[in-house]
Amino acid sequence: MLGFLRQKEHFPLILVVLAMVMVSGMWFLSVRTPAYAVIIDGQQKFMVKDRRNVDKAIQEISREQNNGLDKKEAELAKAVTIRRTMAARRDIIKPEEVLNTLRKEVKFDAVAIVVNGKAVTYVASKDVANDVLTKLKKQYSQVDQGEKLISANLQEKVTLKNQKVAPDKVKKAEQALVLLTTGNENPQKYEVKEGDSLWIIARRNDMYVDDIKKANHLEGEDLQLGQELVLLKSQPYINVISKVEGQKVEVIPFETKVVTDRNVASSIKVKQEGQTGEKQIAYVATKCNGVVSQKNVLEEKIVKAAVDKIIVKGSRVTYVASRGGGGSGNLDWPVHGSISQYFSGGHTGLDIATRTGTAIRAADSGRVTFAGYSGGYGNFIIISHGNGLVTRYAHCSSIAVSSGTNVSKGQVIGAVGTTGHSTGPHLHFEVLSGGSFRNPLSYLR
Repeated sequence: MLGFLRQKEHFPLILVVLAMVMVSGMWFLSVRTPAYAVIIDGQQKFMVKDRRNVDKAIQEISREQNNGLDKKEAELAKAVTIRRTMAARRDIIKPEEVLNTLRKEVKFDAVAIVVNGKAVTYVASKDVANDVLTKLKKQYSQVDQGEKLISANLQEKVTLKNQKVAPDKVKKAEQALVLLTTGNENPQKYEVKEGDSLWIIARRNDMYVDDIKKANHLEGEDLQLGQELVLLKSQPYINVISKVEGQKVEVIPFETKVVTDRNVASSIKVKQEGQTGEKQIAYVATKCNGVVSQKNVLEEKIVKAAVDKIIVKGSRVTYVASRGGGGSGNLDWPVHGSISQYFSGGHTGLDIATRTGTAIRAADSGRVTFAGYSGGYGNFIIISHGNGLVTRYAHCSSIAVSSGTNVSKGQVIGAVGTTGHSTGPHLHFEVLSGGSFRNPLSYLR
């Protein structure tokens, strides 16, 4: 009891001491001390104890955002005013906070490249912006041998606008050019499965083999099961539409004719070897980013006529499109022409080269399950023939049937073209059985 009374006697003294400590602390924080006010665009943003911390931060930001531009550090230093002042200790930021605080507050004079009303990237000046756009146009205005450039224009509306932006938004000219030509690159992951090849993966994802190789630093085309690939699809912000006129010599593929001789049973004999011909054409072509999107032949002159290959065998007269070979199936050849690429592990069909506009005929009767545009296949037709057998026709210049209709064997369903990922006029013909790709030559007769 006596101890409690003694503690009670000292209690007011304890309160007095605590009050003095609190008052002293508040006084310490509120007392004004020499400092430096950092002023940006006429507004005080923060205060520091040592101005050298600000100078160091300016150098660091300039180093980080070095865009190969002269006087960037001087520009930043000019935008920041440092003034001596008196400040309460609690209003002074710590030295380690200066760099990040300055990053958030400072803005650079820059020029926005605006595409269809949207600012997509920033560079240091209008000169840099114009240089980027000039290089972009030149990059996609290259002509092939024998061609002359008629015109090259940007497809989108592009303007330039002066703006103040954070330093990390100002890009080098090279960075801006890459961004404008690739757009938003959304990397996707793909795991290699059994039966995959770069060509098949590219087809499925509407890409080019070279794009996949570049994105994954691949030298060859060998893949391993379970290997992870990065798939980058480019979506340019700006497209260059160019028009060219030119002349070139094209190969005329020879046709293969199979002739029946009922006196020669179950034998095949080459009666005449085929020879390719040559023709000289004059044309006008429209390109999008350097890739031909439309081509009109103005004049065509046969320099050397093609010679048919003639095969004699024991069946009725049949005109086929291949340069040789036939299958044991019951599909008719969809076009006349020569085989420019055979079926293989990396190629899911048969490429039959022939002139644009050549009629494409149904290989067998069936029902059209798809007729329309399909990425790398271009204008694309799929016919189901029952019992799991399907034929597919790609790169058509036009389509003459619609999905859901029935077609008969030999009926015209479209015309040969170069739509989609195609290097020249041809029909890419595929045969699937039970959902798997098959060699068309095993089914054609």
